[in-house]
Amino acid sequence: MSVLENHHWRSTIGMLRESRLLAHLPKEMTQDIEQQLGSLILATDINRQNEFLTRLKTHLHNKDLRLEDAHDRHFMLQIALKCADICNPCRIWEMSKQWSERVCEEFYRQGDLEQKFELEISPLCNQQKDSIPSIQIGFMTYIVEPLFREWARFTENSSLSENMLSHLAHNKAQWKSLLSKQHRRRGSTDHAGPGTEKEEQTVAEGDTP
Repeated sequence: MSVLENHHWRSTIGMLRESRLLAHLPKEMTQDIEQQLGSLILATDINRQNEFLTRLKTHLHNKDLRLEDAHDRHFMLQIALKCADICNPCRIWEMSKQWSERVCEEFYRQGDLEQKFELEISPLCNQQKDSIPSIQIGFMTYIVEPLFREWARFTENSSLSENMLSHLAHNKAQWKSLLSKQHRRRGSTDHAGPGTEKEEQTVAEGDTP
């Protein structure tokens, strides 16, 4: 159903119409722009990730992308927007870590509300089971890396693509290190008993206790 993406699309169209930014264009052109915007935004639905990734791999394997073709251009715009949508792990560590923590806190708040109303807790929203490092490592491994590697192929390993992949590898290593520290801390907590909650929080924030 792409509920969130449909909301974003409708909100975008509403703001465009209210601003009258496209009022000087013919009605048919305005409608076409609105439909293309919808197609671009709906493509960011994470549930369609494999669909778009498979199509991109096939195009790159067959070397049949023709950017002079409107259909192919639109497809690559969809891919570009998908990359932009999930690019946080490709930023420098300090910025990427900050936003990763913020989105995970949003997940946890959702899980707390679901638990409060006796609903099943959604995936990645249980802060008792889903740690921030484990969430981020999974996200990078199964969602971000596959798409950005294909994007790098499309750009023929441009300097920007190489830079993003370098940040991605570094950030993944950082999260793996934090996850290992959490596991070691939990192991020592099991033996030492209570009293290390503050230290675990320090580890989760990326500092050495």
